[in-house]
This record gives sequence, structure tokens and C-alpha cells, in this order.
Amino acid sequence: MAKIFFLKFLLILLLLFSTVKSDVLIFDLSDDYIQISKDNNNPDFTIFGFTDSKSSLVLKIKGPSQKVILQKKNKIVGMWSWSKTGEFIYPGLFHYYTNKNNEEIDFEIKKDLFDNVKLIGKDDDNLKKDLIEKKMSLGLFLIKNNSFEIVNKKMPNFFKIPIKLPKNSPEGVYTVSLNIIDSINNFESKKMQIRVIKPGLSSFIFKFAHKFSFIYGLFSAMIAIALGLSAGLIFRRIL
Repeated sequence: MAKIFFLKFLLILLLLFSTVKSDVLIFDLSDDYIQISKDNNNPDFTIFGFTDSKSSLVLKIKGPSQKVILQKKNKIVGMWSWSKTGEFIYPGLFHYYTNKNNEEIDFEIKKDLFDNVKLIGKDDDNLKKDLIEKKMSLGLFLIKNNSFEIVNKKMPNFFKIPIKLPKNSPEGVYTVSLNIIDSINNFESKKMQIRVIKPGLSSFIFKFAHKFSFIYGLFSAMIAIALGLSAGLIFRRIL
């Protein structure tokens, strides 16, 4: 599979070099349909690319958007309740892979990551920082420097980036883009998409809960009541 993509790159480059003399930046994916496996330690997919630019490169993998509702605890008529104060909207996964490790590229990445976590409601940078740190500890947000691997020493402009997604990655459509970052411009290549799925019962429950939240909540409540009644009957017989 990898050899097929590599040959495809060679054909594309022959066409590019015959017409283009500016910086070239292209990439392709080994797969566009990814199934995350708990037992698989190998890369889920590989990105192959070519560039003749000497600038800093950043590959971005952006997962489907997710939302977290912020609530505040209030006391009303002697009873505690929760009221919505805002919400975070952010990528379910955000990974950055770079070909270098310097202050310029580090600043651009952190700024881009911070800007992609959007807070609707009362702005609070500390809440953003806490969310980013939490997602990084879970592996859902990642900055991996010097991660471009040379395909062949005789052709240093060709590179590959093995990608391993964390097991807790959300399902959905992901976008992949490659960027040139320098002091003059911030050029982004075309975006490509991959679909990520997770097999098993947990994946079915997750999708069902998000697509049919009311039915899922009602079903969960019925199970909770049934378990409560069953526990009560068991304790009565024991006592």
C-alpha cells in the first residue's frame, strides 16, 4: 500500500516540476477510513509528503467538534440548582506534527490551539488553559516535534509521518492539512478528510447516546429505577 502512494507522488511531482518553480507542498494519506483497535500498536495510518521548502512545516489533524456546557451552582428557595453560564466548542482531537522544534513554530502552534478552543459566554482564559491541559493529558491534544521521517536518504524531500490515534479518539470525520510557517507567510495546503470509527458495543452506545439523547436518557432512567427496586427487594429478603 505504501509503495502505491509513493509511486503516485512521483507522478504528481513530475507534473509539478514541469510547470511550477515556487515552493511545492503536497501530501497524501495511506488510508482514508480508519478503524481504531485496542490491540493494535502499529500506526493507524501514514502520511506521505513532498516539499522543497526549507521553512518550518506543521501537519494538523483536527477531529470533529465537541461541546462542553459550563454551569454555575445557585441556591434558589433553599434548593441548589445549576444554571448555564456558557459553553466550550473545540475539536475532539487536535494533533500537531512538526519537522522542527523552535520558538517560532512553538508559538504558532500554541496560538492556533488556543484559538480553536472557543468559549461562548463569559470569556475566561484560565478555563481554556485548564481544558487544553486536560485534553493533552488524555492524548487528545498533542504537539509532536521533529516527527517527519525521511523516506529515503537519497531523496530527502520525501517524508512520511506515522500516525497513531489514541484509543479514546472520538468517531467522525477528521481533517488533515499541511502548513508552511515562516516569517513571510503561513501557507496551508489543501485539506483532506479521513473517517474514524471504533468497533464494539461501546461505540454503538456512544453513537446512540448522541443521536438519540432523549431515548438514551429515558432508557438509562428505567434501568436505574429497575436496579434500585431490585436492590431493595434483595435487601428485604436478606434482612
